Amino acid sequence: MSKLYGILLFLLVADYASSVLTNTYIFEFGQNIGTLLTRFDGTIPFLQYSTEVDLDVPSEDSVEYVKVIVHAVSPPKVDYNSEKRQVTIAYAWSQVSYSTYTIIVKGYIQ
Repeated sequence: MSKLYGILLFLLVADYASSVLTNTYIFEFGQNIGTLLTRFDGTIPFLQYSTEVDLDVPSEDSVEYVKVIVHAVSPPKVDYNSEKRQVTIAYAWSQVSYSTYTIIVKGYIQ
């Protein structure tokens, strides 16, 4: 039974530490105009150093603004490829990659 308590205590401490140690990093691409086209939320697991998110926006719609909010221990490199309509969140091999993200896409519906 004491082993179970030890595991439970470890999980509680790990959860608390991750919430205290994480920072919020914000990346913006384009001009903040238009209406909300879509929003994505996701999690990047440990040891996944590059994540590509395809923006599920119809090709005839005009994307004017992409905001990426990442909650992580260390700062990622975030890029937006407007031709592919794809966001890439990348970490160096020496960084902790576990993080959560929100992507907000604004523009005009055609």
